[in-house]
Amino acid sequence: MAWHSIRAVSERNVARDLQLQVSGLDNLPLDGPVLLVARHYHHLYDGCAVMATVPREVRVLVGLDWIERPLALRGMQAACRTAGWPVVYRNTSEIERARWLPALREGMRQSIQILRDGKVLLVFPEGYPTIDPHPAPAKRDDEILPFQPGFVRIARDAQQSDIAIRTIPLGFHYEHLEGRWFVRMRFGAPLEFDFSDRAPDIAEHVRATVAQLSVA
Repeated sequence: MAWHSIRAVSERNVARDLQLQVSGLDNLPLDGPVLLVARHYHHLYDGCAVMATVPREVRVLVGLDWIERPLALRGMQAACRTAGWPVVYRNTSEIERARWLPALREGMRQSIQILRDGKVLLVFPEGYPTIDPHPAPAKRDDEILPFQPGFVRIARDAQQSDIAIRTIPLGFHYEHLEGRWFVRMRFGAPLEFDFSDRAPDIAEHVRATVAQLSVA
């Protein structure tokens, strides 16, 4: 029920606010585990576009450290549990890192299990969108931040001998035209990793692929 509600809200947001052009969707398998690795341009519409387009249930790895009020944080944590979305906390201080380390481990464990269960997991390895109402690192409109390598470790640890995890790169290009966003969303071909390579090197290769998919 949570997935159907999320999809319905996403479809309304897309129909109201976006002119969406999608290509490469046939690169995404209709079954089996998929790690969908995307550019993060808009804090809301990136996820809505994916939810409204992908013909499968999508789980999202979510960062919640931007929420300052404890009551609001508990509410969002509960909503993510209902949706089955794992939660992590980004670039925290040393004190906060010690506080949130158990939650980070649990978020990674849940992410791995989603893939082992044959589902789709959407990640935004930049961590921060270009357009964000909350404090975030400043980005130029055409800039894609370095990809954090956590998603590589998720793919590596979820890999099993009898299950092939498909990693699909996803690019976004936004233009604001006549009061609406014109959005090009491009799914790339599945990527293959050699996990003997360094995780940051793999992450940079994926970032370069996503950047190519995000050009006008």
